[in-house]
Amino acid sequence: MSQRGFALLAVLWTLTAITMLAGAAMAVARLGSATTRNRVLLTRTAWAREACGEIVQDRYAQDASLRRLDSVDLGRNTWCSATLEDPSVKLNLNLADRAALVTVLQAVVRRSGAADSLVDALLDWRDPDTVPRPFGDESSGNRNAPLADVWELRSVRGFTDSLAGRLARFLTTRGTGAINVNAAPPEVLGTLPGMTEEAIRMVIMHRRATPLPNADVLAGLLAPDARRTFLASYPEFVRSAVFTTPQLVGTVTGGVRGTPLVARVTLTMVPVAGRLAVIRRETE
Repeated sequence: MSQRGFALLAVLWTLTAITMLAGAAMAVARLGSATTRNRVLLTRTAWAREACGEIVQDRYAQDASLRRLDSVDLGRNTWCSATLEDPSVKLNLNLADRAALVTVLQAVVRRSGAADSLVDALLDWRDPDTVPRPFGDESSGNRNAPLADVWELRSVRGFTDSLAGRLARFLTTRGTGAINVNAAPPEVLGTLPGMTEEAIRMVIMHRRATPLPNADVLAGLLAPDARRTFLASYPEFVRSAVFTTPQLVGTVTGGVRGTPLVARVTLTMVPVAGRLAVIRRETE
């Protein structure tokens, strides 16, 4: 091959190499640009989330009945939303005893004998030992520890997706375990010591107009028989019941419209003097 041919071949290889390098550089640039954009978007979603937490605090100070903050436009396509849940309106399935769990399960399932089997399986799932209860189940898949959330019930023997969904209205893994007399539904009020059907009806009727302030006022509203039953369990009732909300669990979400990116945080808060004090923060 002539010297001219070698020169031409060298030029062609050089052009090919330059083209490949340019393509690689463009690919890296595009990747870098996309990465930078995602970082910016993630920062904006986190900013929206934090802004929403401040909005919730401000609006709660104005209205302590606040339980939901629908999508708020924060500008530049950012948005946020929040929900506040009172765990004391539900029964804590990690802290409740067998009798309380049976009461709720019987109210939901309404099948003779089914509640005993379900509750024993649940207790075997959450307790640390491997000794099965009479109607329970200590299989190798048991957690043998507290449940992470109510939806974990779907892994417990006998609990279906449908049943877990119905129980989610009455059960929680959050909160102190105390029941809010002025907010809990009848199915949960029935788990409190000394609460007869009459006592439950009286609570529901009177709290519609004015919240009950304490257990003594409730006792005074009851007929003699119901009052005797209530007072016989008075110490246990006082330990198990509250008349105001002790905690709120807030789920706060921020995002940017047109993208699937969201930032979410779960806040456990205590109402204090017209505001919410955050005592636990779980960031996703």
